[in-house]
Amino acid sequence: MLCSVLVAFMLALAGCADDGRPYTQDLSSELMSPFCPGRTLASCPSPQAGELIQWIQVQEAAGATKDEVVAMLIERFGEEIQGAPPAEGITLWAYIFPVAGFLGGGGLVALVLRRIVGRRDDDGDDDEPPAPSVTATPTPTTTPGDDDELARLVDEELSNRR
Repeated sequence: MLCSVLVAFMLALAGCADDGRPYTQDLSSELMSPFCPGRTLASCPSPQAGELIQWIQVQEAAGATKDEVVAMLIERFGEEIQGAPPAEGITLWAYIFPVAGFLGGGGLVALVLRRIVGRRDDDGDDDEPPAPSVTATPTPTTTPGDDDELARLVDEELSNRR
């Protein structure tokens, strides 16, 4: 299950699924602007970025595929125009490390929490008093005279504070 989700994620990132719909908006949102560093073509206010978006529209109208247009833009502006590194070769690790780190960290947290909760359960058994033994006649812990003496001492203490 997890492997199939990862494969689908990688295919989506690689752009392998082409559904035949217009791609100009997608490309302008995905590709980085060579005219405004750190911004996509869609968010770049430069007139050159607008011209580049129009050029992509013309290429799309002429029948060029999305991959062909991206290849032409990479040839013209370099790999930096892509917002993410290609999911191939050594740059594939850029996609694998975050997922592996998330899964490994989650497993480590689960293991630590399981051990902490397990210790608490073990310690909790020692804190409980032993079960009382059942006897035929309960033995009184205080005698009626002790209660009267305690009440007298409390009354004396309270009357001294006033």
